[in-house]
Amino acid sequence: MKKLIPPPVNIFILSLMSATLLSVCAWSQTGTDQTTQKPAVPTGVNASGASAQTAGQTTQPANQAPAAATAPAAPALPPHKTPPAAKTADEFAAYNAAATNPDLAAAEKATDDFAQKYTQSDLRGLLYSNIMRRYQQQNDSEKTLEMGRKVLTYEPSDPVALVMTATVLAERTREGDLDREERYDEALKYAQRALETTKTDLMVPANATAEQIDSAEKVLESMAHSAIGMVDLNRKNDPAAAQEFQQSIALSSPGQVEPLTYLRLALAQDHQKQYPQALQSANKAVENSPANSPVAMLAKQEVDRLSKLTGTGAPATQANPDTPK
Repeated sequence: MKKLIPPPVNIFILSLMSATLLSVCAWSQTGTDQTTQKPAVPTGVNASGASAQTAGQTTQPANQAPAAATAPAAPALPPHKTPPAAKTADEFAAYNAAATNPDLAAAEKATDDFAQKYTQSDLRGLLYSNIMRRYQQQNDSEKTLEMGRKVLTYEPSDPVALVMTATVLAERTREGDLDREERYDEALKYAQRALETTKTDLMVPANATAEQIDSAEKVLESMAHSAIGMVDLNRKNDPAAAQEFQQSIALSSPGQVEPLTYLRLALAQDHQKQYPQALQSANKAVENSPANSPVAMLAKQEVDRLSKLTGTGAPATQANPDTPK
């Protein structure tokens, strides 16, 4: 099968990463980390929260109207991480300079300098995550991989870096690579780790909603299963590959499944001689692909082949030829 350029990371994840980058807690006026102080204990209440008045004594004068009902608490957000804070004004200024530099090469150099100067900073992983995202948007897989590994040096449980690094390794490892199996093992390690940490270590901006966090988690989990499926497919483990692609599809919102995932599922099913199921998957790849795209052309070839095998003779058609990439 022709090696295809992997689809870009879901736009929601990229926007979430951008928002996270911009929501780093600023250095406080006193030059120390911002902390949340515990509220003072109200007068007449002991440390356990119980009233200091004697038993049977009312806490409200007889002629006082009852207090208004307390508003219901906002729904709790799913577990996640919030952006870290800079420890000094100089660190915060250096962070901003690196994060906002429009020249990518210069931004990478500034990030390297930042990491070497501020060896105790909690912002190093976030800056490398920014560079990783920018290289990914330029479809520079090798630099994306390099930056992803740097992120994981500082944030080994970061699910975005884990997924992006796993995806590059799964997609861009070639048959003739001498370290092929080592790269696939690394991809599996990162993808499986992402599935373990997505619901606890996803870093999100302070204003993210529960719905946004849940959506981002599903996107990352879907991508992790797709990366595992790609490794299994290349290793000829077709039953496992099909299962991973099906899990990836199940986690995606309706209409948001990558057509390439449908095509790869079709190939895994085809290899197992599950021709009717493979034909159905290949047809979905055609229906959801942009007209005349490489994925569409390959999916049409697969549909034509499977149609002959199943005796349906149905030509490949695109129900939605204007689907954007």
